[in-house]
Amino acid sequence: MDDITFAVLLTAAGAGIAAGLVTSFVSLLKTVFDKFTTWDPNGMILAFTFSAILYVLAAISTKVDSLDKGLVVFIAWLTCATAAIGIHKVIVNPIVDKINEGNEG
Repeated sequence: MDDITFAVLLTAAGAGIAAGLVTSFVSLLKTVFDKFTTWDPNGMILAFTFSAILYVLAAISTKVDSLDKGLVVFIAWLTCATAAIGIHKVIVNPIVDKINEGNEG
């Protein structure tokens, strides 16, 4: 478990993995809220928000103390957020739309 750190999120591979984690977390939340409440959160907004929170924590954990290090965090966050939102938009939304079409008929 010592290999799993916030610093890993600042690598290209880490940003990709974080995007998958954020997408999975958003899907889990949407499923839970769908079953237990009438609130229907926007998955892309959740992905944007949770990836931002994750990368703020990464910045704190890695002690970002300069603009150059902040730029690294920003680029990693942008990569993660873009991928997570893209996954949601390209893969998740069409599947949900297809399922909803089947339930209407």
